[in-house]
Amino acid sequence: MPITAEEIKNKLQSPGDDLVFFVNGKKITEKNAEPEKTLLTYLRRNLGLTGTKLGCAEGGCGACTVMRIAVFKASLSHYAVNACLAPLCSLHHCAVTTVEGIGSVASKLHPVQERIAKAHGSQCGFCTPGIVMSMYALLRNNPQPSMHDVQEAFQGNLCRCTGYRPILEGYRSFTKDGGCCGGKAQSNGCCMTNEHTQEHVNKLYDQSEFMPLDPTQEIIFPPELMVKQPQRELRFAGERVLWIQPCSLEELLELKATYPNAKLVVGNTEVGIEMKFKNLLYPVILAPAYIPELNIIQNTQDGIQVGASVTLTVLGDVLRAAVKKLPAHQTEVFKAVLEQLRWFAGQQIRNVAVCHVPEDSEIKFYASREQLINKLNVQCMFYKLYKKNLCLMFKGEKHVIEMDGKFFPGYRKTILKPEEILLSIEIPYTRKVSFKQSPRKEDDIAIVTCGMNVFFKEQSNIVQSIRISYGGMAPVTVLATATCNRLLNRQWNEELLEEACTSLAEEMNLSPSAPGGMVTYRRTLTISLFYKFFLNVQHKLSLDLLKEVFNIVFFVVVVVAIRRLLQKHFTFPSSTCKDLQQGDSCMLYVTCVGHIVGAIVADTQAHAQRAAKAVKISYEELQPVIVTIQDAIANKSFFQPVRSIERGDVAQGFKDSDHILHGEMHIGGQEQFYLETNCTLAVPRGEDGEMELFVSTQSASKTQALVAKALGVSANRVVCRVKRMGGGFGGKESRSTILSTVVAVAAHTVKRPVRCMLDRDEDMLVTGGRHPFFGHYKVGYMNNGRVMALEVTLYSNAGNSLDLSLSILERALFHMDNSYNIPNIRGTGYVCKTNLPSNSAFRGFGGPQGMMIAESWMSDVALSCGLPAEEVRRMNMYKEGDFTPFSQRLDNFTIDRCWEECMQLSDFNKRKDAVEQYNRLEITMNIEIINSTKSLCSLKRRIVRKHVFFDILRIIINFIMFYRTPDLGYDFETNSGRPFNYFSYGVAVSEVEIDCLTGSHKNLHTSIVMDVGKSLNPALDIGQVEGGFMQGLGLFTLEELRYSPDGYLYTRGPGMYKIPAFGDIPIELKVSLLRDAPNEKAIFSSKAVGEPPLFLAASVFYAIKDAITAARAESNLTGPFRLDSPCPPADPGTFIPWAVQV
Repeated sequence: MPITAEEIKNKLQSPGDDLVFFVNGKKITEKNAEPEKTLLTYLRRNLGLTGTKLGCAEGGCGACTVMRIAVFKASLSHYAVNACLAPLCSLHHCAVTTVEGIGSVASKLHPVQERIAKAHGSQCGFCTPGIVMSMYALLRNNPQPSMHDVQEAFQGNLCRCTGYRPILEGYRSFTKDGGCCGGKAQSNGCCMTNEHTQEHVNKLYDQSEFMPLDPTQEIIFPPELMVKQPQRELRFAGERVLWIQPCSLEELLELKATYPNAKLVVGNTEVGIEMKFKNLLYPVILAPAYIPELNIIQNTQDGIQVGASVTLTVLGDVLRAAVKKLPAHQTEVFKAVLEQLRWFAGQQIRNVAVCHVPEDSEIKFYASREQLINKLNVQCMFYKLYKKNLCLMFKGEKHVIEMDGKFFPGYRKTILKPEEILLSIEIPYTRKVSFKQSPRKEDDIAIVTCGMNVFFKEQSNIVQSIRISYGGMAPVTVLATATCNRLLNRQWNEELLEEACTSLAEEMNLSPSAPGGMVTYRRTLTISLFYKFFLNVQHKLSLDLLKEVFNIVFFVVVVVAIRRLLQKHFTFPSSTCKDLQQGDSCMLYVTCVGHIVGAIVADTQAHAQRAAKAVKISYEELQPVIVTIQDAIANKSFFQPVRSIERGDVAQGFKDSDHILHGEMHIGGQEQFYLETNCTLAVPRGEDGEMELFVSTQSASKTQALVAKALGVSANRVVCRVKRMGGGFGGKESRSTILSTVVAVAAHTVKRPVRCMLDRDEDMLVTGGRHPFFGHYKVGYMNNGRVMALEVTLYSNAGNSLDLSLSILERALFHMDNSYNIPNIRGTGYVCKTNLPSNSAFRGFGGPQGMMIAESWMSDVALSCGLPAEEVRRMNMYKEGDFTPFSQRLDNFTIDRCWEECMQLSDFNKRKDAVEQYNRLEITMNIEIINSTKSLCSLKRRIVRKHVFFDILRIIINFIMFYRTPDLGYDFETNSGRPFNYFSYGVAVSEVEIDCLTGSHKNLHTSIVMDVGKSLNPALDIGQVEGGFMQGLGLFTLEELRYSPDGYLYTRGPGMYKIPAFGDIPIELKVSLLRDAPNEKAIFSSKAVGEPPLFLAASVFYAIKDAITAARAESNLTGPFRLDSPCPPADPGTFIPWAVQV
């Protein structure tokens, strides 16, 4: 009989069992285990092990990675897991190893720690413990892994600083092919990609100094846990949640009947997300992870039966073994599943996540992303084609159901009853069939997924039956039934293709306001993916029919995205105008979603967050709501002043030009995504209002001044300490003070130390990021590509306060010419005031936006003239002694040398010829179709484009630290002065490959030559170049901040906001520092290197644009076209879009 809520509440008052586990070899007995507490919270707050970091709290960044060891089925398993998701109560009789447990600088470093340090794979260091533990767990399972194993182990780890190459390079030494490859690999992990000739390679470290790895010296698993324990039910009662771990299937069925609404948790990678980010509460949790019947893996006559609690990692191991052992024709479904698992989440998630645990009329695909459901649902739809069966149990009764089109009646809904549990799933063998599976981009969230199969009548190409299913086109996976019916009894030829595409365009429709946006793109993908399927079937028919094999073609395509849909919700701190009592209210003026309106102080973070969520806020919406730059322009909502720089006679320059073109470009914003979110600890010192602050900030003096102002004391009463910072990139220059001032006031009020660390979603919501920019330009140029006149207008989206926005806009204007000498030029800049959280500094400080728009009009000029882009760029470049639009002379101008060296480093001419030859190549497939007339068809296609692109950089540097550089200053009114101390230069070449059907691209090659003066530390400088380049790669091609029309930020964590990962590095990356270029104006003749390299990633963006140009030429589309960064806007219309371009 189901239990009532009151009875559950009473059970929470009863004492629970003791939780026994080991941490770093030390036994822990917790008598009051809290089911809502994660392992990460327990490690940091209860045990003081702070090496494990909190980066996102959703299992997306890997900073919290630890190793969990458990005994199951008489064997030990070593797995990397996300401590931020692992429930404390799930660790009974397990052992946990943290980064402190393998070594430390106080005693002795472990080889894994030593090698990442000596290979310069750590910069801010916040991600390093998680990366170390991912590698450590891999080595515990496989002391000599392959490089593929290493890369796979890091799929769940992110780094915002290094650019990833030095991490892979350092850990290559552990692999079977460890050590230096002698320059033979020339890829991500090769030390010789840093220079262009073997003679000039500077070793950044000496591998002979590495300590050897000795697996016999690792911490042993506690013998106490090796002893077989008597099986019994465990219960852990917390403040609000009862955790029950049954030991048998009978107990689980009885508990499910008693608590029909209880959640079943194995990995907690979905329920944990729901409880934290959706404010959901599940009073009873059942943990069936160790029930033997739910962990079965056995071969049946028709396939492999997998228990419902088998993790994805174990499932992958089983299927890989089957693929090696069984005949190829039986394992094609297994291969498809393995390919799905390969890109599914990160290794830490796969180590604990399970595929199918239906409960409460929902099927739970345990992963921390909602749209993964569509991805796996399509896979389930594939299985249905082979009579995939689910084995269910209810009150001891077992029955089997088939997964078909009716299995999912709604989004995340199944036909299962609340009392039923999934016992197992059968993955079928396949008959003697032929399969094709497309490659797909590395990531874990699908935009559109599709599964298709077709049967042909014997010895013909006539369709007997066909199934086409899509995910991402509706709340559930949908079958294209009408299209399938129209294709029956048709010959598999181009007429069928045309019919199918027309039908799919009609049937696969989406509302213009559909959640997830990209409606036109998603509809186009349904047709593109079918086209790929058509080509593969056509090719396979030619092979199979010639061999007289008449069977199915089964095809899986997953186009993987950089974004996903998250249900809308807000998290506001408690509203306070003063010290409020329960039931009090007040009125405040709120100018954006994310505006901090108050704070709650409590004894624990969990209690404070719970109280904050209980605050009720009523809004009176003010008009107009200004979110986008276009809104600001329409409403003339600008901060003052308006800035302008002008040189020459612009009007006359246009008159003298042979041609004039107009263009526009929008550059999206970017989240700093420092791995350590904003954090402040304020400690009142008790005398005269003194306060000591421990802050993660880039501006200790500004923090000191503003805290003093908030407390009403002089600045000398406030001490601000910054010991280390887990990344900043400009995001903690000014915006960190919105937290530090609040924490200081709270500590002053309660007279006790107060600490606050923002969760990732809160940090992204309130702190803003890089300014979105919109540029309009008018360019006058000659027939040979020489630019004579330029007029550019820049608009930046500042948000709801001026902050640093005016300085950022000024910097963009200083960069409006990039490295090009335009004799007649005028630039005007507007700072837009909008209802978004205030945007602030980010690496480049407005320079990348100004230069990006410069490269846009330069690209348009080259396209208009029909000339190679590199020739037009070289023709217009500055020379030694030229003057900039702001009247500063260019001395020690090294761009020519950087250009020539980059040409050599990249083998530009040879590479360009190879690309042009590749693009001219037509892939011809001779396909023999056996039918009554027996004809020969020739099918030609070109779906992939490659392109090489040059990019150049001029960065202006201004030093103001303890020493103020003399004679610096600039007057916008008179266009006079010397605003910068010196300039930095760089050149990059990038080669990309794009898929014209899906829009996905692959970064094939990048060569960079950077002028850093006389390098003080080449390893550090190369690390900065690579890290900056990868951040720029994210800015221009990957990272997208998505706002609702009301200004609500959807992308508030790594699940939705995708920064570059290990798999996004160019396949070949070369970095060279310009030699013999001392800078007499800085310390030891060096140059700043932190910010300039970021813009060189624009070479990837414009390589993509040039590849698109080559593809457009096939349709006789020539000349300039608009391509925004990081992606084009949605189609205009009268509907309310899901997301807008701000």
